Amino acid sequence: MRKPSKARRDSGDEDESSHAHHSWRQSLGAIGPGLISGACDDDPSGIATYAQAGSRFGLSLLWSALFTFPIIAAIQEICDRTALATGSGIGELALKRFHRAGRWMVGAILLVLFIANTLNIAADLVAIGSGMNLQRAGPTWIWASLSGVGISMLIVRGSFDRIQQIFKVLAGTLIVYIVVLISVTHDWSTILHNAVIPHLELNKSYISLLVALLGTTISP
Repeated sequence: MRKPSKARRDSGDEDESSHAHHSWRQSLGAIGPGLISGACDDDPSGIATYAQAGSRFGLSLLWSALFTFPIIAAIQEICDRTALATGSGIGELALKRFHRAGRWMVGAILLVLFIANTLNIAADLVAIGSGMNLQRAGPTWIWASLSGVGISMLIVRGSFDRIQQIFKVLAGTLIVYIVVLISVTHDWSTILHNAVIPHLELNKSYISLLVALLGTTISP
């Protein structure tokens, strides 16, 4: 049997290397939308709410992640699958599905969600401005306004691919959470206990923060 020539072997190795490199780039590109969707919930208002919960009640609210994670995962899954299958969003599908009375109800719900999302975006912009103000970079209102204008221009005039690349890079900075988790010393048995076993306090401050955590994590 004749052995393959050296040129043919080199060509085969190059094809395999090119295929592996192409597959790696495809895999990296595929995680972009999912990574951004998961990271977008870690907004400034959410960070502020969780920081307040941790500073006031320590680890006693850690168990809420057991309930919020499966709910938010289910919501993301439903929205993604319906959008991929139909090419329409949840609101548009609801308007098509229901009759006139149902459409009025769906429209009212969407109006409430629009108001809630507007307030949520405003809180995020103010949080960005407050963060810059803490760094002595200027007044809160200036940075909040600049952030709002900059993001709006990026969405209106920028391409989807460019926005995805920018948000993907920004989402990568969340690895700092892992670094902090490793570097900060804590009793891991206490962390696991509070993460698995619910702890409730029947007082106004605790209940208010619990509702705030659920609201900022599972935002409309």
